[in-house]
Parts: sequence; structure tokens; C-alpha cells
Amino acid sequence: MKPSINQLSAVILLTGAVILSGCSEPPPEKAALELVQKWVRGKYDSTAQAEADLANNLPPEKMHRAMHQLFEPVKVPGIDGYIVYQQSSMDGSENPAMIFRHGLIRYIPDPANHALRQRELYFKDGERYKNAHRDPDILADITLDDMSWDEGCDFYLTPSEDGTMVSGPIIEGACVLFNQGLQQNMYADDRVEITANEYRFRGRYVDGDGKTMWGTDSGELNRLVRR
Repeated sequence: MKPSINQLSAVILLTGAVILSGCSEPPPEKAALELVQKWVRGKYDSTAQAEADLANNLPPEKMHRAMHQLFEPVKVPGIDGYIVYQQSSMDGSENPAMIFRHGLIRYIPDPANHALRQRELYFKDGERYKNAHRDPDILADITLDDMSWDEGCDFYLTPSEDGTMVSGPIIEGACVLFNQGLQQNMYADDRVEITANEYRFRGRYVDGDGKTMWGTDSGELNRLVRR
């Protein structure tokens, strides 16, 4: 028996609805990566936030430090994922003597967790890779064997519904740093929020009881603003 015109129309409408629903939105890990690729680049600082804390006479444990940060997308053939070079300096310059932290950020889509992982990689031979964004060839032969990292310190990023922010935490209790002076573990209490012009993070370490051991006790995230 041939299907009627009404039956055929119903099948066509249903098929079209399935196709449209499957193509309407990218998965969250892909959407987050697209936004990160547009937003995470340039020079940032938190000077305005630090100056506001001073002007408001906040107690020391609530204050945010003035920070200077660089993010620069780079090509590293030996490491898969989307790669960004990062470095922090004391004064915002590229003077090697002022650079105290640098490495790579690796963004890895994680469909199983419906998130984009942000993983920080650090050079085992760090000194020679300062200002690596100025000499891209120096990264041509880099592989994961040249880097160190802690998978427990990955951030799990997802986009907001309105597409104005990518954000996410680390897994509670998974990122651990041993404090040599106190001879005890510190646990990262951290979260990242990325927008078109800001990179915000908590950056706090606590003890087993949740007491802050490093970083600000403020409920406001450190706010790096792109200049």
C-alpha cells in the first residue's frame, strides 16, 4: 500500500525537525573552544582592581595583587590541541629578569565531560623559553616530553547560555601542592571566567579545613583586564 500524501508530509516534517535539532547548536566543548580562540590573547593586568582595594582600605587578606599577564596563541606541532603561550611579569614588560612564570596552556575538547579542558604545561628547561611568543621557531620541536603538568589541575570550561562567558572550576581536592615550609598539602580552590575583555580566576590554595593558605580571601575573583 502506498503512503498517503499526509503520511509523507509527516515523515518529511519529522526528518527535518531531527536534522535541525541535531545541527542547531555545537556541543559545549566546541562552543567553548571557539570563544577561547577569539578571546584569550593579548596583554592583561589587574592594576585597577588592586588600586581599588587599596583605596577602599581592605584588610590585607582581602586584597588582590597587581598582576601582569600575557596570552599569545602559538603553533606547537608536537602537542595536539589548541595552544596558547602565557607568561607573567612583575611590571608588564618582556624583560626576562621580570618574568617569573611562563608556559603553555593546552585546550583539549573533552566530549565525555561535555567541557573544554584548560591544562597548564610548564617547560622543564624554563629559562630558554621566556618570550617564546617572539621566536615561534623555538617551539617547533617541543613535545610533551619537554613539559610537566598536573592533570588534576585542569579546568573544565563550558560556555554560558548567552555566549558572553566561558567558565569552569577544577575538580575539588584534585589539584594538590605540597608546602615545604609548613610540611603539609595545600589544595587548589580555583575557578576561571573568561570574557571578551577579561580573564578572571580565583587562584587560592587552602588547607584540609578550607582555610586560605595562599591567595586572597576575597569572594571576588582576580580580574585581569585586556589592555
